[in-house]
Order: sequence, then structure tokens, then C-alpha cells
Amino acid sequence: MRYGPIIGAGALFSLACSWAALVMAPQLQLGDLSPAPIPNTPDFHPAARPGLAAQGAEVYRSLGCYQCHTRAVRQDQLLFGARLNGIGPKAINLEAAGSGKTNLVNLKLLIALAKARPDLGLAKVELPPTLAADTNAVAAFAQFTTHLTLLKHADHKAGIVRTNSATVNELAGKLPAEILAKVGPEEAERVVKLLSDSGAKAELVIYNLGPDIARGWGARRSVARDYLNDAPVLLGSVRVGPDLASIGTRAPEKFAAPWKFATSNTATELEHHLLVHLYNPRLLAPASTCPSASYLFDKVKPEVRYAGEPLVVAKESPPVFPKHNAHALVAYLLTQRNDVSLPEAPVPSVAKSATAKPAAPADTNAPSKP
Repeated sequence: MRYGPIIGAGALFSLACSWAALVMAPQLQLGDLSPAPIPNTPDFHPAARPGLAAQGAEVYRSLGCYQCHTRAVRQDQLLFGARLNGIGPKAINLEAAGSGKTNLVNLKLLIALAKARPDLGLAKVELPPTLAADTNAVAAFAQFTTHLTLLKHADHKAGIVRTNSATVNELAGKLPAEILAKVGPEEAERVVKLLSDSGAKAELVIYNLGPDIARGWGARRSVARDYLNDAPVLLGSVRVGPDLASIGTRAPEKFAAPWKFATSNTATELEHHLLVHLYNPRLLAPASTCPSASYLFDKVKPEVRYAGEPLVVAKESPPVFPKHNAHALVAYLLTQRNDVSLPEAPVPSVAKSATAKPAAPADTNAPSKP
């Protein structure tokens, strides 16, 4: 056979691809999981849903919600960045004691920032006359001047022209500051190392990109271990309605009909919102095509124990009483969340505050050691 080797190679390649998809991919995603006991229970990790939510999964399945809603957040790209959170303790106070001003500068950090961001300029830093007698400050400035000279020589050799509109000095004064955004992992790790070596506090930032994440439907993509407790897995196939993979943590403005929390009791408000949606979706979203599940509610209080509080669905309508299956379904929906960072699907970290307080010098009468 003239084409025997080619056919054999093609068959081997097909088998290899099938093996990679059916065996290797699940092993990479779930192979590092090990049984971990859950305290005070005979169960092991991952924990199953609590009783009411487990019953709600059956209600979700019986109502056919999975036919119009998917439960899989899609992600197109994973990029990285570097964030500067603090200039570090090795700083020099450039203002005279008693002046009422605090201007701490980490000279090593300025050089590190200049190496990390060649598109920014480096403003001149001068030693105030009041610090001319301080041997520590003089030595630090001498070292800084040497590094700056070498950096300018390297810039000239590499053909780098720094701008004058923005400088690394200004960047270091606005904390936390995004030094890099949406770059490859190698470049981001290099910048984080540069900043950390200078004594500053820096962290690697993750950017999950994709249409579902941009819509606020989840913080990261859905992966295999998100469905370990599902039998069967109700991924869904169409999106007549929004994806529900992380509806338990979705911000109110990211719903089909945006709204806002009125109190600090967000869990109760979210539960109320979902119950009203079940009773009549058109009360919240007039253009919704979701069928009403009003049969999950009683119009009069049932004579059973723990019937629950009445649900006010509209000002002009009498209150209704959610049945057990309505509460179970909502409990199940609230367990849908993908805000936990996983090795194969990390969750981005958010800066704690837009502005950070400048670090105070250890001694106001003398500059801190560089």
C-alpha cells in the first residue's frame, strides 16, 4: 500500500487528539484535587450543596430552566499586569523637618519604574540643602545619580526617547498605581520583580477578558470542577436568557433589568428580586420572554408550619406566599457563583482603594535610611 504509512500516521494522530481531549484535559483540570475532609462532617471536598439548594436543583431541572439559560461563563483571553501598592520603607524624606510637608521618595523605585516604563519620563530629583549634611542621604543620592546616568546611556543606546508629559515620579505618588495593564505574563512578572527588588510593594494583576466577563456574568471562565456536584450537568445550549453560572454573586446592575440594592442586607434583597422574577418576570423586565412560575406561589397564606413571610410583588397587587419549591429554586440559584480563584481559572484581584495614604517617615527630625 503506497499510502499505508500516511493513513497509519493520520489514525495515530486522531487517536492522540482524542486521548488529549478525553483523558489529558480532565487530568490537567482535576488531577490535582485530593480528598480533603470537611470539618464536623463525614463529607470530603468538594462539599455538596445544602439540603434546600439540592432540592432546588431538581426544581431547576424539572422546570426546564436549562433550556433557555446556560451555566458556562466564556473567556477569550487571559492577560496580566503589574500594580504598585506602596513605595516601600527604604525612602528619603526630601522635605525639611517641621515644614508640615511629607515627600518620601524611594530612589531605587524611581529607577525600577523607569526601567519598567520606558514611555515615561524621569523628573529631576534634587537634594535639599537641609539634608546636605546627612551622610545617608548624600550616599543614596550619589548612587541614584550613577544609576540615572547609566539608565540614560542605556536609553540612548537603545534609541529610547522618554516623554516629558508624564513621569515615573508622578506615577509613584499615586497609589495604588497600575504600572502595566494587559500584557504577557513574562513582561508583567519582570516588572513586578523590578519593583519588589527596589523595596516597593507590588503584585501581579490578572485580566480575564471576554464578552461574558464584560457583561458582568462572572469574574472568570467556568471550568470542570465548577460542576463536580452536578448530576446531571445542566450546562444548557441556548441563551434566550442571561447566563446563570454566577448569578449568586452578580451585581444588581448586571441583571437583565438593572436595579440597585436599597439596604445593606444584600442577600435578602437578591432573594426577593429572584422570587419576584419567578412570580412574574414582566414586573421587573417588561420585554422579558421568560414564562411566569406563579404556580410556585400561594395567594393566601397556607395553613402549614413555617409558611414564610408574604412576598410583595407590586404595590397595587396583594402579597403572595412562595411555596417550598420557590424558596428551594432561589436557594439553588444563590449557590451559583464562580468568584473563587482556581489554579486553572484565576480571579482578578481588585485594588483596595483608589488612593493610599503616604507613608510617614520613621523620624520627622531625620531622614530615614535609604
